[in-house]
Amino acid sequence: MKTDIEINVSELSYTYPTGVKALDHISLQVTRGEKVAIIGPNGAGKSTLLLLLAGLLQSSGSSGSIRRAAPEERGGEIAFLFQNPDDQIIATTVEDDVGFPLLKKGIDPERVQRLVGEALRQVHLEGYECRSPLAMSFGEKKRMCLAGCLIGEPSVLFLDEPALGLDPRETGQLNKILKEIPPTMLFSSMDFQMISGLADRVIILNRGKVVVVGSPADILSDRKLLETNGLAI
Repeated sequence: MKTDIEINVSELSYTYPTGVKALDHISLQVTRGEKVAIIGPNGAGKSTLLLLLAGLLQSSGSSGSIRRAAPEERGGEIAFLFQNPDDQIIATTVEDDVGFPLLKKGIDPERVQRLVGEALRQVHLEGYECRSPLAMSFGEKKRMCLAGCLIGEPSVLFLDEPALGLDPRETGQLNKILKEIPPTMLFSSMDFQMISGLADRVIILNRGKVVVVGSPADILSDRKLLETNGLAI
């Protein structure tokens, strides 16, 4: 039976091998198609939470449960956009980098080439297929990596500080792209303009705990709440 719950987290805790406890009994639900922002001071556990939810962090130090909608219910995969695109680039041309996930699955190269073109159009990088990522700006590389995420038509997209390193124009471009794509989305960010224009809900995380969950308007306008959690500008 299908459900509108895409991700269900119950009493999730995580301790790194060094003994540092990054997450402390976190519970939350994300519905299909929802865009959720996670904010908090440095060291709050934002990246750890995203990596765990995406299955990119070893679960040996965790307790509690993470339930994701079954693949047949989602109809797609999970994708992750890292803070630094250089950590995600693996090929010498844009076409090879964006198309790698599909080529790895053995999909026909001609079809992959067509899908790469479509993915690049989604992120406004049409015509970049033969370029070297080394010759691209930071913002262009980030959008290229986003195309590599989108080419597999993910049902859930995780983004760790997507606006980090971008100027206001690049942030605006990325925000517009993210608003137009359909996946369920969880992203960490300290860019309040991006959050207010993109998120359906905001979660404040501090010292590994969920402090409050609410609308962007309510949370971003509560200066006392932001100051208490080291977020006031």
